[in-house]
Amino acid sequence: YVIPTANCTDALEVILRAIEVTSNDEVMVPAFSWFSDASVVKLVNGNLRFADINLSHFGMDLAAIQEGTHEKTKAIILPHLFGIVHPEIEQISQFCSARNIILIEDCAQAHGATLNGKLAGSFGDIAAFSFYPTKNLGALGDAGCIITNNETLAEKCQLLANHGQKQQNEHRLIGRNSRMDELQAAILCAKLPFLEKSNQERIALANIYFEQLKGLPICLPQFTAGHVYHQFVIRTEKRNALKAFLTNAGIETSIHYPHALSDLAVFQNEAFCKNASLASQTVLSLPIYPTHDMAEISYVAKKIQEFFKI
Repeated sequence: YVIPTANCTDALEVILRAIEVTSNDEVMVPAFSWFSDASVVKLVNGNLRFADINLSHFGMDLAAIQEGTHEKTKAIILPHLFGIVHPEIEQISQFCSARNIILIEDCAQAHGATLNGKLAGSFGDIAAFSFYPTKNLGALGDAGCIITNNETLAEKCQLLANHGQKQQNEHRLIGRNSRMDELQAAILCAKLPFLEKSNQERIALANIYFEQLKGLPICLPQFTAGHVYHQFVIRTEKRNALKAFLTNAGIETSIHYPHALSDLAVFQNEAFCKNASLASQTVLSLPIYPTHDMAEISYVAKKIQEFFKI
C-alpha cells in the first residue's frame, strides 16, 4: 500500500499517530540524522530516546539499539542515511519483531537502494519517503509517501492524511490535510522510469571518488552493493579547512549535518552520543548529482589531493 503525503515529515508524523504513540511510549531515533526523525516524536507527545550511530555507515548502532530499548519502546525510526541501506537492517528487523517494536524505515535518501537484492522500505513494518527536489527521485516541490504491507495500518494512515475521510464529508477520526499535490504526482510518475539510470550515474561518479581518493587521510563512505549515493560523505578532522579550500576552487560542498540531534538544546537530551557528535564535526558532502560529468568529479578529487599535499 502506498499513501501519498505532502512531504516526508508529515509521513513520519502520520505513521506515529497511526500506531498511537502516546506520552507513555518511547520512540528511538538516531542521534545523527535530519531533524524530522526526532521532531515528529515530540509533535505526537512521545518520549524521545537517541541511539548513537556507527561511524562506518552513519546508521544507528546495533548495540546501541539492543542496549537502549525496553518495555516502553514502541517504535524505532531508522533512516537509511545518504543512500545506503542500513547494513544491519535484517538483524534490527528480527530484534524488533521479537519484542513487538514497530520498525519505521525513513527512506528519504534511499530511493532504489538495496541490500541483498531487497529494496529499502521493505524490511520494516512501515516506511516513509521524501520526494523533495534534491532526492534521488525528486518532485518540483515538497512531496512524500508512506508504504506498508499492513492493510489496517495503511487504511489508518490514509484517513489521518486526509482529514479522517474515506469518502468526502465522512470523517471517521481527527486527521490532517497532507495530500500530495497533483502536479508533484505527475512529475514523479514521469521521472520514476529514469530512477535506476540516475542511480547508476551516481554510482559511476562515486567510483571515481573511491579510486582517486583512496590512500588519503580521510574516511570514505562504506562501499556496499546497492548504495545509491544520495550523498557522498567523507570524514576528516580538517573538514572546515578542506571545505574552505574547495570553495576557493569553485567547488560547492555541504555538511550533513553540522549538529548531532542529541546535542540540540531543543530536545533537552541529557545523553551524550559520542559518534554522532564526532560525525557532525567531521563530515563533508562532496558533489555527486547525476548531471555532473566524470571530468568535474575528477577535478574535485584532484583538488582534495592537492589540499592534503599542502
